[in-house]
Amino acid sequence: MKPFTVVSVILVIVIPCTLFSTAALSNSPPQFHHNSQQQQHPTTTDDSDLQLHVAQRDKAFSASVVYYYEELLGDSNFTIHARGLEAAILSSEDVGRFCVGISSNPVRVQIFNDRTSCDDNHWTTLYVFTAYKKKDEHYARRPICVGHNDNPDRSMLFAGRTACTANGWSNDFSFYESGCAQGGVKDDGCNYELTVMWEAFEPHRMMLYPHYGGHQHGWQEAYSLTYKSRWRPATVSEVKLLKPHLPTHSTLHKRTDIHPPYDLATLRCAQALIRLWSYNRASNSTPRTIRGDIDPQFGIDARRGGFTPFAGAAFLRLHYNKYGGATAVDVMVEGYVRASATIPYETNLSVSGVRLALQESLRSGRPVPVVPHDDHEAGDVLIGMIDDSIVVFGGTAVFSMV
Repeated sequence: MKPFTVVSVILVIVIPCTLFSTAALSNSPPQFHHNSQQQQHPTTTDDSDLQLHVAQRDKAFSASVVYYYEELLGDSNFTIHARGLEAAILSSEDVGRFCVGISSNPVRVQIFNDRTSCDDNHWTTLYVFTAYKKKDEHYARRPICVGHNDNPDRSMLFAGRTACTANGWSNDFSFYESGCAQGGVKDDGCNYELTVMWEAFEPHRMMLYPHYGGHQHGWQEAYSLTYKSRWRPATVSEVKLLKPHLPTHSTLHKRTDIHPPYDLATLRCAQALIRLWSYNRASNSTPRTIRGDIDPQFGIDARRGGFTPFAGAAFLRLHYNKYGGATAVDVMVEGYVRASATIPYETNLSVSGVRLALQESLRSGRPVPVVPHDDHEAGDVLIGMIDDSIVVFGGTAVFSMV
């Protein structure tokens, strides 16, 4: 066997000042840049190219591939579903999933709470993001309120608030933005995604699309929203890329006996382990473990999260379950698999993408298959299956290539 090798990767991200506000990178709560004078004038936001950014997908075809995967799983599929139920309930107390839908006449978006699809009525799913639903002193201290208005239906964000009933807006729901802990401590709270909120008037509305140059189409930059992670629905071609890998991954999944955490301390421990994953490539090698207690930040997380008693029996496990060019990354706490993602050997994979797959496995109680996009220009784009949906996640290319 070849020895296991890992290649650490340092990402240097250059962010154009025309797209992103620096407010979200500060520890102090950012403020909106609303310009009340603009409300005197209607804003034209016609953008025929915007629809090109919406993933062109075939729901029936995607559903058939999901069904194909479930047929491969056979009887084990029922066990995975049953166990995932309680895990989802527990995990949803901390982190929620929010669907961003787009509509036209005029162009606008609405955020739907606890949804992974918002293809209802005149809405089309743009993408899904995850964010903290409760305040966390270390990872999510800043509240943000989602307001709703009608004629036409639409959403608006109000920073620093848990309620936003004012100026015709009604309170819909709120969540907490990701960001650094007070004092600038570099921890998981700093590993967030950022999307500019653009606004227009008459009617007052917003656009919330990653890497969209709204200033070129009549929008004004208003705010920079930060959250944990995001993904979008897969296109037909992307679904086709995943399908040939499913027999291999389903074999690994049938061998995987996930025991989701049923208490908060175990959940926190598993989440801290996932943050230890820092490898962008796995070579076929002998089994190995990555212990949590050898990492100083893990010890800090253990004291914060109240899982110190578990710290000595917490580790990531690699190459114990492998088959046909793929291996499982298992999150182990007290001798049980708490989450699992299956990845191919000898292929570059984004660190954040594998972490997201493990987080979603922890939430759902089901293994998550991950394969890279075959387009070399796509960078760290990954294709995977979350619950019963085939999705794509990664960097800038996820939203610019569709």
